[in-house]
Amino acid sequence: MWPELLLCYSESVGQNPIVLPDDRGKAVGVMSKALQHFIKKAQADGTGGTSLLSTPFRSLPLGVPKIIVSTIASGQIEPYVKTSDLVLFPSIVDICVINNVSRVVLSNAGAAFAGMVIGRLERFQESCNEGKKGTVGITMYGVTTPCVNVVNERLKKEGYETLIFHATGVGGKAMESLVREGYIQGVLDITTTEVADYVVGGVVPCDSSCFDVIIEKKIPFVLSVRALDMVTFGLKHTVPTNFQQRNIHIHNAQISLMRTTVDENKKFAGFIADKLNNLQQRSVFACHKLKGVSALDASGKPFYDPEATGTLLNELQRLIQINEDRQGTKLWFIIYIMHVKMYPYHINDPEFANALVDSFMAICS
Repeated sequence: MWPELLLCYSESVGQNPIVLPDDRGKAVGVMSKALQHFIKKAQADGTGGTSLLSTPFRSLPLGVPKIIVSTIASGQIEPYVKTSDLVLFPSIVDICVINNVSRVVLSNAGAAFAGMVIGRLERFQESCNEGKKGTVGITMYGVTTPCVNVVNERLKKEGYETLIFHATGVGGKAMESLVREGYIQGVLDITTTEVADYVVGGVVPCDSSCFDVIIEKKIPFVLSVRALDMVTFGLKHTVPTNFQQRNIHIHNAQISLMRTTVDENKKFAGFIADKLNNLQQRSVFACHKLKGVSALDASGKPFYDPEATGTLLNELQRLIQINEDRQGTKLWFIIYIMHVKMYPYHINDPEFANALVDSFMAICS
């Protein structure tokens, strides 16, 4: 659907074709304007709602429940449904107000959709236990998405079910809640940016109990210090006054990111090391040479700062306790960091993503 939106928007502004900027935040802004224009145009076309929704609905896989209640459902529907299993439900009357007819139609459509969802969940529950090795929680942020995508696909091929959590404070807590309840049997905490927000005062923080339940449950655990180069705030004017002169990057229209300093990275290392020093399970701390901890922390990118990133890694190496007793236990505690094991990759290099999965597979064997 995105190419259609861009083409429609390009024609309206007389710029053909519009090329999306490399900067993710700017690209999201262009797509937002394109979507606004497309919705207005679709509404003016009469069957706008159905036209707008049918294209993305058709792109959903076969079996995913999808219903549109539409005035066009009793007419020529092939352009809307094509070869998909999209269901067009006749609205009988125009859905401009709720009345005694539309109320019945919408109620039946809702019941039909609920039946589809229940049936799909039952099939899913039957199949998810067949040949699955367990469920793995993975943390992600926009700046670590390429890495997480590779990890996710590889784990699924290896027979694991994966749950991906956006590292927005709530996301990390949701993952740990599911660990506590037994729904998650392993964790690849690839994006630990919530620690930065907790220490510095951003808007997507973890809390002081971060990592505790994973340690308590003693499940396989791979930790990587991704996206600790940034603290998240809302719109730029909402950034606290004492941070206004810092290195701030506009991620999108709603989010501003602030580059973390050397001193802040020392604090992150202290927080993480205190947690890791309590680990008793088979775990891996995955690190790398100074290649960057996010998409913005790379040569030529806004948050590239080898001193700050280097401080984080050096402090972790210094603070994490490695001794013969811990290394010699049957639980096999391994630290992959700096001179012990060092990956010469950027966080979003596929080689690093595969190294994370290799580590996870090793401690699960």
